[in-house]
This record gives sequence, structure tokens and C-alpha cells, in this order.
Amino acid sequence: MKSTVEKVDDNAGNMEICKKYCGSCPTYKMNNLQNNPPQGLFCARGKSSVAENAKLGNCYCPACELFTKEHLIIGHFCTK
Repeated sequence: MKSTVEKVDDNAGNMEICKKYCGSCPTYKMNNLQNNPPQGLFCARGKSSVAENAKLGNCYCPACELFTKEHLIIGHFCTK
């Protein structure tokens, strides 16, 4: 979705933060997004390659430290 920053940095530190939230996210789990590129850090890397067929569950994006730090808006970065 939209952000007030141009793009979240795709780096190891941000990926570690992402794992704490995406790894337990219902949408992520229900759609086996760990098995499809980009496999995480969707706010930096873009939506999943299987996004068009994904079923939406609760979104954990707003709870993520990157969401606040990077002034992100909305959520479901894995599918939108």
C-alpha cells in the first residue's frame, strides 16, 4: 500500500524484524507465502508472487516495528 517513505530498505536487519511479524501472520501462514518469492519483507520487496490467489486473514503489518518506523499506511503488503 502507500507509505510516506519511498521504499523500506531491503536489508538483513529489516528482514529480522519482519520475521517476527510475518512468520506468525495468519495471511502469511494460510497462503504458505514462505514458499513463494519474495518470502517476506513485502513492504520493501513487493507483494507475493501468489498474491492474486491469496486469501486474506488478519494483518499483522500495523503491529510491526517497521510499520511505525517507516510511517507505512494500511497493511497486507504481501497481497497488495
